[in-house]
Amino acid sequence: MSGDDPKIFIDEDWKAQVQREKEEAKSAVPEEAGKAADEEEAGPLKVTFSTHIQTLATQCAFALGLVTPQDSNQVMVDLEEARFIMDILSMLREKTKGNLTPEEDGMLTQIFGQLQQVYMVRAQQVQESALRQSGIRPDQPHRK
Repeated sequence: MSGDDPKIFIDEDWKAQVQREKEEAKSAVPEEAGKAADEEEAGPLKVTFSTHIQTLATQCAFALGLVTPQDSNQVMVDLEEARFIMDILSMLREKTKGNLTPEEDGMLTQIFGQLQQVYMVRAQQVQESALRQSGIRPDQPHRK
């Protein structure tokens, strides 16, 4: 190795700082919450029917503009994507009928119902917006 080779310096101090912060956070959290944090660190989220449904519901919430990226001030609505995800949920409800636990069935029914309500509101909002852009005011009665 010649004296002209570039030297790489690695700052190892940050590791100690992160470890200290972890220990401080654990001591500040109640014991039960600490147990939950330890369980999360032990492994990835367990894949279940419920987590799959919740993941689809979250994707649908994004498509309906209920959840927005942190760096965005604008609500983006994609009714086609939302309808597609809702069709998946509907298909899962039909294909799993009679094979779910009461909790899973209740959760799926509740989530699907809530998403349907939001979808209907968003579809109406999109239609009203399109009418306004074309010069028609949907809040005023039409005159012949």
